[in-house]
Amino acid sequence: MNITRKFKWYRFTVMKRIEFLEGEELISELKDTIEDIRNKKLDKWGLFQQLTQSLEHLIAETKSGPKQKSRQYDAFYIPRSGDGRVALFGLSNVGKSTLMNAITNTDVKTSHFLHTTKTALAGTCEIHNLKIQIIDVPGFLDFKEDWAISKQIVRVARTCDAILLVIDLSMEINRQYNFLIEQLDNANLLKVEELMYKYGIIATKGDLPGSEENFNILKSKTSWPIHPTSIKNRESLEKLKEYLFTVLELMRIYTKPPRCDVDFTEPFICPIETTVGEIADKIHKDFIKFFRYARVWGSSVEFPGQHVGFDHKLRDTDVVEIIIKR
Repeated sequence: MNITRKFKWYRFTVMKRIEFLEGEELISELKDTIEDIRNKKLDKWGLFQQLTQSLEHLIAETKSGPKQKSRQYDAFYIPRSGDGRVALFGLSNVGKSTLMNAITNTDVKTSHFLHTTKTALAGTCEIHNLKIQIIDVPGFLDFKEDWAISKQIVRVARTCDAILLVIDLSMEINRQYNFLIEQLDNANLLKVEELMYKYGIIATKGDLPGSEENFNILKSKTSWPIHPTSIKNRESLEKLKEYLFTVLELMRIYTKPPRCDVDFTEPFICPIETTVGEIADKIHKDFIKFFRYARVWGSSVEFPGQHVGFDHKLRDTDVVEIIIKR
């Protein structure tokens, strides 16, 4: 397994473990994770160094949490939920809240005035048996050089699996794109060789005059995947849900015991290129020790029920049956 894929899997499993923890229980789990990273000497890699720093920062925040809560409500704290967490990252009034209302179960207040959203808000987008948590943060005000809320926006973005720039195709593209990239760079959220977070761009208001020309300008500035959308185009909104699924780089793996039917209601949600061995480990620790082979149905094999080994890479919606030694 290459280090980037190992990191994705490691980070994914860590986030799953701490999803519903808080207080001393959360701190204990975070410390154990940091110790595990160091014992396995993974911290020699830049991505794992960043992850360790993030976990240490979360420990510090958790320790100071009760004192802060006794004084005031944290308007930017949102508990993690779902199978993936995405932050909408853009200037004020580019359509983030309107977009969120269209693809989630929320009803966020919107208007034509700047800075309508003043706190972090969350909604759930459901697609393909996945629940994706969408975080709508206040829009940046790029004419305010030292705006305190900018730091809170970045703080929320750090807790997400993917950060999606939301860019208004009816406004000047260079101004928006350059400012947002600068925010990410200043916050050390970008890394040239490897990206710790997944990134993409949602281009809004694609139905307005000049949007096609601006879309071409945007495409010339980045290699990140871009999804153009319009709130008036239902098809583009449905495709946006598919886009979120693609950006998160997740897949659904179904399992079945020998001589039993497949349960298609509760898949394992895991990073792309997950192997049979990793799924076996998730099912039961003993499956690794007594593993013989697996049978797989799906697009990763040449024929249904093909026998494969521990290192076989699975694909989305594959069905796996683990055969163990008796």
